[in-house]
Amino acid sequence: MSDQIKNRVVGAIVLFALAIIFLPKIFDGEKESQRQAFVKIPTKPVHQQPDVSKIELSKPPVDTALEEHSGDDAKISNKTVPSTVQAEAAKSKQDKVVSKPVAKPVVKPTVKPAIKAQGWVIRMGSFGNPNNVNTLLKNLRKKGFTAYSVPAVPRSGVTNKVYVGPELDKKKLQSLQPRLKRAFKESGVIEKYNPIN
Repeated sequence: MSDQIKNRVVGAIVLFALAIIFLPKIFDGEKESQRQAFVKIPTKPVHQQPDVSKIELSKPPVDTALEEHSGDDAKISNKTVPSTVQAEAAKSKQDKVVSKPVAKPVVKPTVKPAIKAQGWVIRMGSFGNPNNVNTLLKNLRKKGFTAYSVPAVPRSGVTNKVYVGPELDKKKLQSLQPRLKRAFKESGVIEKYNPIN
């Protein structure tokens, strides 16, 4: 290759590289960056327990005038006894004079919880096929019976039970059994109602 062609190729590559670098800057202009001002959240203050060992507990100074005239508060002047000492003296005298009787705790009699009423249901059958459950529920409801299934939405591969009820009176369910026998050729079995199911 001749030197002239080499120079032209190198020049073209340099111009192409410069165009790639500078043309986007020329057409886009300078980008204005918008910074969002973030507010710095202060850290949670650390609560420190006061050092109790350094705190000195001192009793207020007792004036001798207070000891001399402990029975008669009227004779003590404000100049001889500090106000905190006067307040404590008045409080102690008031505590001595007015002694409140100690109230005895009131013991409430223990109340036995009320016995919950027992509910009853009639189990009409157990099915593995959800279609059978839905059909029986539909027919029971058409005939005017209150019916439900456990689980509430029948699933295949699970034992689905169909119930009529619940009722608080077992005799009422026993009176329903002949109607069920006539309508469905099955009187069902009376069981205790379990609301958790």
